[in-house]
Amino acid sequence: MPKNRRAGTTLIEVLVVIVVFLVGILAVVQIFPPGLQLLRTTRNNTVAAQLASTETQRILGQPGQVAEMIVPVTYTRTTAGLRVQIDPTRNWGDLMPPRSSDGVGRIDQDGNVLVDGQRFGDWATASGPNVFSRVVGESRPVPGRGVVNGQPVSVLNLTFGPVYYFRDAATGVGETGVLQVYGNDLARRFGDRSINRPNPGGSPRDWEFFFVDSESTDDTYFPGEDQLWVGPSTARAFRIAFSFLYDNGGRTDQFDVIVQATLDPANPVPYAVRAGNYWVVSLRQLVALPDVNDPGGSSQFDPQLYLGTEASSIRLQRVFLERPLSAPFTPGEPYEYKVVASGTDPGTGRGFALGQVWLSPDAADAKVQTAQGGRVPLQARVDYTVFDWRVMRDEFRVPVSGPRTVKLALTNLKVKGNQGPDGRPVSGVGLGVPTLPASNPVVQDGDFVLVDAETGGVVLGNDGQRSDSGYSVDKSNGVVTLRDVFPNQDGLGAWVVYPTGDPNAPWSAPVQVADLSGRSLRAHYMGVGEWAVQPAKAARNYRLSYVFRANGLGPGECLVGGTPDANGRPQGDPYRLYFPLSDRGQKVIVGELWVSRGTNDPPTPLFDQEFEVDGAQGNVAFVDIRGKMGPNTVFDFSRGYAVRRVRGASMRVRAVWNPGSFALGTDPVANYAALEFWSRSWRRNESQSMQVGGRG
Repeated sequence: MPKNRRAGTTLIEVLVVIVVFLVGILAVVQIFPPGLQLLRTTRNNTVAAQLASTETQRILGQPGQVAEMIVPVTYTRTTAGLRVQIDPTRNWGDLMPPRSSDGVGRIDQDGNVLVDGQRFGDWATASGPNVFSRVVGESRPVPGRGVVNGQPVSVLNLTFGPVYYFRDAATGVGETGVLQVYGNDLARRFGDRSINRPNPGGSPRDWEFFFVDSESTDDTYFPGEDQLWVGPSTARAFRIAFSFLYDNGGRTDQFDVIVQATLDPANPVPYAVRAGNYWVVSLRQLVALPDVNDPGGSSQFDPQLYLGTEASSIRLQRVFLERPLSAPFTPGEPYEYKVVASGTDPGTGRGFALGQVWLSPDAADAKVQTAQGGRVPLQARVDYTVFDWRVMRDEFRVPVSGPRTVKLALTNLKVKGNQGPDGRPVSGVGLGVPTLPASNPVVQDGDFVLVDAETGGVVLGNDGQRSDSGYSVDKSNGVVTLRDVFPNQDGLGAWVVYPTGDPNAPWSAPVQVADLSGRSLRAHYMGVGEWAVQPAKAARNYRLSYVFRANGLGPGECLVGGTPDANGRPQGDPYRLYFPLSDRGQKVIVGELWVSRGTNDPPTPLFDQEFEVDGAQGNVAFVDIRGKMGPNTVFDFSRGYAVRRVRGASMRVRAVWNPGSFALGTDPVANYAALEFWSRSWRRNESQSMQVGGRG
């Protein structure tokens, strides 16, 4: 009888097939992580390019507001606390925090940078994009008069707020020079004391000053010295820029300075005296003052070697006086301001302001007469330091209809309490402002702040579970949804707290705003990955220096190679134009340039030549003119100068992020090394544009 055989698959064969499939699946799965990582990197590159381009267009879209320059900073510890100073020796690509004098970097387990045993703040605010954060000369006409929480003011919103700011409890105003406001150029007139012009008993006009040269002085006020006559002779401060001739080791050279002269009858100074209704200021004595862009430094010039000022170069601007929040503005005085919406980061103790300055309401109506007889609005020019470039500043207008949702520039926002890049929990964005509940707001550091750009008020929200929350944020996808907290009323209602100007109660009680529709709002938040969008700008005008400082050159300075020092020794190479190291990669335009190409070659003038600052040597950068003009080209000084009118011609904006992480331990040196290793993972996307811009 035949056997009954049935075809089939044995268990061993099934297992073999399963193993084969598993091997294949594992091989396929291994493809996904690199592929997903590539997709994430590609997406981030696209986002970074969009951020850099958008920020460039935003800045260039406000040509009258472009800063004179944006430069790097460092921090120093004084008896008054932490002080921000300009540091022109920073290279654009150097993103590490400062080291101690022994050359060793240290960071403690709490994330504080240690320099010679002193704490200099959190590593994140002293490194990365935050090393380039000083904005000089941001300018615009004073905005129109408005009302904030019942107070008439002129509201000025800084382009790159929030800003570094710390109010002195004793004086009620900010640290000297950290945030400074100044106005239009005053009209220049020529005086002659032999004919009593100007007349000390006359009535000086606020919009003009007189220049009296050394040959036209009298025997009473700084005889034989170039003078400025400015009035009235009350307490005022002025920002003064001028070019002057100087005995430079037996040779006459021309240089430039910008100084601040504080004139106060109660505090006499050696460089000024009162003459009736005027102040008389000696330009010879002014060259001994430190340049305003080198705070805490000393002058490089000896007044005894001063030879004379080029009259057409003198520019004078009146400095605004900061008023304490508790003090009213002086009626009829437009040159006053207050800094509001300020506080202290609860986590680090760093002082901040959201970026709003209140100008006197009289400033909005003030007109300044020009030398040509016309009248123009009063300008407000501001120097300040950005608080943290990682704090994004998305500005948008609330939709008036349809879905009240807004897409932010970034997705995957930082959430308070989650782990940060160094393993510590995220404490927030560093801005202590009122937060929910609306019935009893609490000032604390949150991970999202929404500001009304028109008034500086803070919209209470960021909690989708509360009925009094004016908005909710999808932090995974970067979407803000505006919510009506007063559903029984028309419009998009919200609770808003306003700055009051009262140091004891800096924020108002929550105010019901019936409708936010159409309002311009500014969102502050941080993105996972340490995202930042940060510009740097070459100086609008460069001043000629006659000597290399200990740290090279100051911001906005350049030095012509071959210029002799006090002992007659040429400095640098006679074919290089030197700049601060921080300007490497920027473009400049030289308005007038005299060169020679050999002993038998007559001096040749060149005009409006464009160069890129592409070289570096020690702590300075340089332009080598031979690359454009031939191998034997050198500067010609036979006229007392070889170069005039050097202007910056470019602005750079970079978007940076870092997807990595590191851990802080108990060894400060090891922590610094870990940060340095992590810093190698910075990704960058850069946009550069040609832009002189700014108002000097």
